[in-house]
Amino acid sequence: MKKPPLAGIRALELAEIWAGPFCGVLLGDMGAEVIKVEALQRIARGPIRPAPNTPGYPDYDPGARPWNRQGNFNATNRNKLGLTLDLTSEQGVDAFKRLVNISDIVFTNYAFGVMDRLGVGQEVLRKIKPDLIVLFTPGYGNTGPYKRHRSMGMAIDAMTGHSALRGYPDLDLSHNSLVHHPDAVAAVTATFAICAALHYRARTGKGQFIDMSQAEAFMPHLGEVFLENQMSGRRRERRGNSHPRMSPHGCYRCAGDDAWVAIAVRSRREWQSLCDVIGQPRLSADPRFASLDERIANRDALDAIIGEWTSRRDRHDISAQLQAAGVPAAPVLDCGADTYDDPHLQARQYFQLVTHADAGTYPMSGPVWSLLSQADDDTRLPNRHEPAPTLGEHNGLLLGDLLGYTSDTLRSLERANTIGTTPIQGADMGGVRRFAREQTASNR
Repeated sequence: MKKPPLAGIRALELAEIWAGPFCGVLLGDMGAEVIKVEALQRIARGPIRPAPNTPGYPDYDPGARPWNRQGNFNATNRNKLGLTLDLTSEQGVDAFKRLVNISDIVFTNYAFGVMDRLGVGQEVLRKIKPDLIVLFTPGYGNTGPYKRHRSMGMAIDAMTGHSALRGYPDLDLSHNSLVHHPDAVAAVTATFAICAALHYRARTGKGQFIDMSQAEAFMPHLGEVFLENQMSGRRRERRGNSHPRMSPHGCYRCAGDDAWVAIAVRSRREWQSLCDVIGQPRLSADPRFASLDERIANRDALDAIIGEWTSRRDRHDISAQLQAAGVPAAPVLDCGADTYDDPHLQARQYFQLVTHADAGTYPMSGPVWSLLSQADDDTRLPNRHEPAPTLGEHNGLLLGDLLGYTSDTLRSLERANTIGTTPIQGADMGGVRRFAREQTASNR
């Protein structure tokens, strides 16, 4: 069987929430061995004792070990080995350094300075293994006046200017929905940077330190907005679902409870096709809508006509009719049964049944690519989808089998809470503990 592209690569992940962990997911999807390092003194798996019937857990049941059942964590940590280490202890740092010596990558999205305070900053890591690839990606990078600023995805969204672009022009910014797009962008960018560094190392034998700002990684996604401002001197106003060079362009209510369809018309041909589908072929010649500029100027009237037609029809039927006529359209799906039952996602096997020791068996989002070998047989490499590790699940494997720690040593580390499988009371991200003071990992 062909090996995936990153087979044989070992990465140590010290990361929380989404941006860092999803980078590890992508590396794991490509075949890397990703070791997720956590601590009993501080975990990012939700509260240790959540209330019953709490959203985010299978069947709204936190269970006896909620830290192993939390949905967000399990969705962003597949294909990893789980290790607990207290990096504020001498024994924990020693074990971590031993792992660094036999690894290829160390990456983290902890706040600036955390790794140095723990005694495993980039200079220490590079001395242990000179060809190591190290990526530190706090919210605003490792230099500059904002380097010590704490960040979450929503704060980065605001700092980049994206929040000011979202929403409707008649509503103020307090009505914006939560968006953590910068987290996902940071994860993909970090993965790309690490792969580029691996390629560089393969050619030169040299490691790299990658200084990455999550905010800067996101800003190229707003390129046209910056260009528009430079050329016109004007600030981009919020547009809701409208588009400056497409009309109609928006979401339209359909028959059913809170059912919607998205429609975008890019050309005169598509506009005529839309008119034919809705049974009003002469509408394309209506003076209010005959050209793009006129359709934009009379957007409200046009949206009312289309909305009246869509309101009496099923969103899937509307999408199928318009797609058959060459008009971009899609039903607006929710993140529940709509997406699980979508025939296209099912045909591509995007959702895969995954059995987790504590969370049970549920469909989970799978790898976002399918790798096809270009050998004579065009072998399709199987997608990896191992469940997210339970807390400290692979302590014995990694410390005992890999590093050679004896059973007595492992028991001693457990007694000292250097390793373990149950978090210390108060160890969730809101807990006030020594580890939380040292390891303020508030970057996403």
